[in-house]
Amino acid sequence: MQISLKKLELIKRYAREAYPFECCGILVGMVEHHYDLTTENIVLEVAPCQNIYHGDRRTGFEISAFEMYEIALAAHRVGLQVLGTYHSHTQTRAIPSATDLDFLPAQHSLMILAVSGRVVHEIRAFSRLRQSIGYDDVFEEQIRLRF
Repeated sequence: MQISLKKLELIKRYAREAYPFECCGILVGMVEHHYDLTTENIVLEVAPCQNIYHGDRRTGFEISAFEMYEIALAAHRVGLQVLGTYHSHTQTRAIPSATDLDFLPAQHSLMILAVSGRVVHEIRAFSRLRQSIGYDDVFEEQIRLRF
């Protein structure tokens, strides 16, 4: 995954501002295809979303289907696409939970920020190769800064 420092700093700010609750949002951009048949998500925009989770928002998040649809439509209008989501963990490290993995579509990026006391301690990203029932095809994506 590639993302500009400016966009990454925005996500970190959203995570600090939402604390002690989990922040969430959508990663928008384009997929870059490489000669070796691999792909990489290039994040060009970040869209913060309202956490509508009805449980404890310190340990969970949910993005409304309507908000997801509106952002996907706006992205499509300018030739971009939804690449994945980001959210913060306020009680644990930046490692996907079983719930995170259950809702992770194939080839989408999942960025997680570990936050405590309004300080971002860790940022990691994950993806899966194909849609499957297990978690054996989930891998950590390298986050590369794009200038």
